[in-house]
Amino acid sequence: MSEQKITIGKYRALQKASTADGFFTILAVDHQDALRRVLHPVSPDLVSDAQMIAFKQQVVSSLIDTVSGVLLDPLYGAFQAIAESTLAAKGLLVELEKADYQMHPMPLDVEIDPDWSVAKIRQMNADGVKLFFYYNPASREHASRQDAVVRAIAAECERLAIPFYAEPIIFHDANHPPDEAQLPVVEAARQIGKLGADVLKLEFPVDVSKESDPAIWMKACEAVTDAVTVPWVLLSAGVSFEVFTRQLEIACKAGASGFIVGRALWGEAASIHDPAERQHWLEQVGRKRMELLSAIATAYGTSWHDHYRPLLPAITPDTFRQYPAPGAIHHD
Repeated sequence: MSEQKITIGKYRALQKASTADGFFTILAVDHQDALRRVLHPVSPDLVSDAQMIAFKQQVVSSLIDTVSGVLLDPLYGAFQAIAESTLAAKGLLVELEKADYQMHPMPLDVEIDPDWSVAKIRQMNADGVKLFFYYNPASREHASRQDAVVRAIAAECERLAIPFYAEPIIFHDANHPPDEAQLPVVEAARQIGKLGADVLKLEFPVDVSKESDPAIWMKACEAVTDAVTVPWVLLSAGVSFEVFTRQLEIACKAGASGFIVGRALWGEAASIHDPAERQHWLEQVGRKRMELLSAIATAYGTSWHDHYRPLLPAITPDTFRQYPAPGAIHHD
């Protein structure tokens, strides 16, 4: 996104994926191989496509009225949720990166399936493009390759007026260890935030298994906010729900605009094999969890409106004349 403006199309899509007050309370069920491992830890390769689809549909349909939006994948989630009318009027973010590697680790360099694209996500009338990618600010050769991909996707999202949610995940390279004193999540956010992402989806910047002081947590989250000029949301990274609630409160008090939560919310449901029992868990536990997270975000978070409302172009009766046609390249 240009630091000088935001298109009305992106602004509208951000509205659809957030609460009326501008907080992201988003359910993530875009997991693929990681979900197979949770559904069947002993033999994840035995999990069928039908089981993947059924689980995602059950989670989304059970929780949809408690969220502002949903993040889904194109294989087992997004198209099915639209076809089954489970999304209601909530926002839809769709995964762009290739993530299903038949139980093999994802490569360090981000890959995009040649049959999938920003244009296809926009064509399905989704409200955001999400890109997960590994990143190490200290590994500049690798980071520069990832930067190039991020820039290209940002440009395509700008051209098609769809928000870009960038998700840099820190990886540890023995030859280029991240400088823990510099907080790698903060440095990654600083660098990626300059490349055109509209929202940053970030890990908690402190390893809470090694550091338990909430004051240090707060200082690190404030450093994230100071490092970026776009809204950021907290991802759950598979931590326990109890840990995530503590992280989220501090992140929001420090400037985050909400969350995109996955396994910390529904991970236990994936280990329940009986559909009726799973449904009971989602209705009795899952809903309460999402309501609590949403209450934390709205009570303490920073609305994305604060970032982008000042960047809207002036709206006049002639605005429609200057507004570019879909896919057109607009020259200032």
